Amino acid sequence: MTENGRINTLVLGLEHFIDKVGYQAAEYMKNGISVKYLVSDKSQSSMLYAEKYSADIEVLPVNKFSATVRCLSQLLKLKPKFVELYDTGNMFIIYTILCFILKIKLIVIYRGGELQRSQGRRFSLNYLKHLFATKAAFRVIAKEKNIIEEYKKNGFPSDKLRYLYNCVPFDSELGQSTKRDIDILFLNSIRKQRNVSFLVDVIDAVRKHRPGIKVVIAGFNSLDDRSLSFDLTEEEHVIQKIKDKGLLNVVETLGFVKNPVDYHIRSKLFLFPADIVFANYSLLESMACGCVPIVSNGEGAELIVTELEGSRIDLDIDLWAKVIVNYLDNGSLLEQKSAQSRHKIANEFSINAWFENMMKLRQD
Repeated sequence: MTENGRINTLVLGLEHFIDKVGYQAAEYMKNGISVKYLVSDKSQSSMLYAEKYSADIEVLPVNKFSATVRCLSQLLKLKPKFVELYDTGNMFIIYTILCFILKIKLIVIYRGGELQRSQGRRFSLNYLKHLFATKAAFRVIAKEKNIIEEYKKNGFPSDKLRYLYNCVPFDSELGQSTKRDIDILFLNSIRKQRNVSFLVDVIDAVRKHRPGIKVVIAGFNSLDDRSLSFDLTEEEHVIQKIKDKGLLNVVETLGFVKNPVDYHIRSKLFLFPADIVFANYSLLESMACGCVPIVSNGEGAELIVTELEGSRIDLDIDLWAKVIVNYLDNGSLLEQKSAQSRHKIANEFSINAWFENMMKLRQD
């Protein structure tokens, strides 16, 4: 829906269009907000998800000059009221300059890690890039609490900063099935800070009590294409560790999963021993589907997982193994926690709440 050919929102800087972006696109469209996405499509899966969500997306040329020309053309043609901009590479500063010149309300969105590269050095190129972007922005969104700390350390404009965490759709019927054939699921891109190597040790300990345990670890992007990996060294380390511990018949390893909900609804437990836990998309998706979460005491874990929904545990192999075995041996406890997990998402992390907060921060 456009007004006199003018679109409400243009989204720039995303490496691809996938489910977690589709959630927001669907919510925008449901509420009459016209939105278009210009993506680089690194995973070459964007068109599949565009069709799934009936979203308006365009894959930009790989050549940076051509991408710049196409972006400028769309900015001039669509005259968006807002541009949502993500930092995924060198095009970030170009997009920022274009919006600044055209006087478009720019919303810069930080997902995590972008500002840490500055390391507090006031005259690094990364620092200067983000200094310009935050000064040019109408609003700046931090999606994790640690981003707020980094933002303040760099001395960027605090009056523009807003905190808007991830949320997911909630379907009251999805995930109520008790036919769950996967005991343990980890579904996230493999990165060192997510402690998947630790998880392999835990699985090895659990196997001694339950030899027939079924585990899925998804997120080894290098299995699809090595260039897609966020942390190739860690992926290779974890895969080798699975082999060394003789877990190849226990653990199914997958690359990028295009249908994560299919795995969430089949899984009993969702494990996430990461350094940063709060509002991880896959964790929220799994809880919305009734998976029982077991997470580390990483950043923000207490805001999502309490003793009502699951377990929050320090990184102790034996303790994790004990808690997992207890859950798998107690079906009624699993059912109780599963219902509470779904309740938590419906009441505190639904995409409806995200949309309302996004609309509020767009106000002058």
